[in-house]
Amino acid sequence: MAKLRQQSRLRRLLAVESARIMADEGVADFRVAKEKAARRLGAGGDAQQGWPSNAEIEEELQSRLQLFHGEAHSAELRQLREQAAQAMHWLAEFQPRLTGPVLSGTATRHAAITLHLFADTPESVIFFLMDQRVAYEEVWQRLHYGDAPARDYPSLKLNYASADLRLILFDLDEDRRSPASPVDGKPLRRATLAQLQKLLAEPISNAI
Repeated sequence: MAKLRQQSRLRRLLAVESARIMADEGVADFRVAKEKAARRLGAGGDAQQGWPSNAEIEEELQSRLQLFHGEAHSAELRQLREQAAQAMHWLAEFQPRLTGPVLSGTATRHAAITLHLFADTPESVIFFLMDQRVAYEEVWQRLHYGDAPARDYPSLKLNYASADLRLILFDLDEDRRSPASPVDGKPLRRATLAQLQKLLAEPISNAI
């Protein structure tokens, strides 16, 4: 019984420290945050099975942002969403969808804006950026769809209008099926420009 209480306490401490790392140090990856938290708390590798879930950490992150960052976080989130709207207008021909922490409300000033784009080929987006004389970095993004094997999607990292963007490129017919959220495994929330503009017209909230 005492061991179970100790494990439960460690799990909670890891969730709180992981959330603090994400909020205060700009770490966006849940696993990286958990590994840093485990090292700081002296939790060995055997404790990984008892680590908190991403959903537990996001809940702590939301609470921390509201409690310790308050109005500053609201202002930062609004700015990121306005920058996202500007980028989505710029990329309108690729049917952009906003997703990730900027949409869910857990983004900090360190966060990149993640957009899903839909095109006949990845080269269509690349040629667009070249025409616009915008520098970019090509990377890959691994995404999951339920129990199906993970897929790697082409992704582009760039800066536009003082905002860091991460563009994940999908085929045209993939706009109706959303990949799994890294937080809870459910279909990832995605917002159109019209939905984002509606969100901007309302008081800051944690989700669309």
